[in-house]
Amino acid sequence: MSRLRDKYTTLHNNIFAILALGLTIISIIEYSKNKTGVSKLLLVILAIILIPLGIFTEGGLVVLPFILITYSFRGNTKKQIIGYMIFSILLFTTSYNQYPTVKETIDMLMFNGERGMNNKLSKYLFYVFYPLHLWLLAIVEFYINK
Repeated sequence: MSRLRDKYTTLHNNIFAILALGLTIISIIEYSKNKTGVSKLLLVILAIILIPLGIFTEGGLVVLPFILITYSFRGNTKKQIIGYMIFSILLFTTSYNQYPTVKETIDMLMFNGERGMNNKLSKYLFYVFYPLHLWLLAIVEFYINK
């Protein structure tokens, strides 16, 4: 089995996986609204079971909750903002690092107010370079494992 597995190369730079997962969960929830009884319960359970799959997608642990908050409170901007704030505070508290001085800590948390590079190179760098370099690495891996 491992010999067969070594012949294949996978590429994990696909933000569309988390978007598809979010859409699938939302679709199941919407579909369950027209059901009753056991079938509704099973659909809700399926939607809940799918949520942990976000771990296997790019940005899943952060992006999926934002998708579900946006969906859950659509049409109510105030509730969406409160949901984003609560989730952001949760993310902040779980990833906060204190630096040696208070000034360093604040500097690392604050935006300096200056816009970064804004030219054609910076505009397309992440749209072209990021996926392209991952594809090139995947191709190299493929030929090394061949």
